[in-house]
Amino acid sequence: MRSSTDTEPFARRVQTLRDAWLERRQTQSFAGSHDFDSQYHLILTLHEWACDALEEIATIYGATVDIDLSPAPESGGAAPAFSLALAGTYSVNFALQERGHPGSGHWTVAASVISNALGGLVVPAGPERRNGQWTRGRLEELLLSVLGAYERARTDRDSEGARLR
Repeated sequence: MRSSTDTEPFARRVQTLRDAWLERRQTQSFAGSHDFDSQYHLILTLHEWACDALEEIATIYGATVDIDLSPAPESGGAAPAFSLALAGTYSVNFALQERGHPGSGHWTVAASVISNALGGLVVPAGPERRNGQWTRGRLEELLLSVLGAYERARTDRDSEGARLR
């Protein structure tokens, strides 16, 4: 079996590499800081990246899977957050949270995946502190893992239905 690097044109891979580094340099100023304003800017960027990813998913899946993205978070009032729901089965939530004791001024964007298929099981989704900061690639990998879980559950459900017939 050929890997994606065997079939993807070299120029495309070079462009992807360049774009990833440009994006990293652009987000470095706020993604590595943990004050409220910097992390709020990060959660807005994550929402923008999620919008881009959903456009790509819709291009491939079309109307066969229902995906909803909540509006971009607002800075006032409750803690800024947004969520992405996939076919009523899974949701990915991003929330700006204060770490440590209240008033510490140390904020971070936390993500979690909720599986309605598993009784509302909530799983923290990173990024882990030791692995660095959020990137577009990390967000996309998280969305791919949720899509994979959706496909696996769908296949299991189809197999179960075939056995019952």
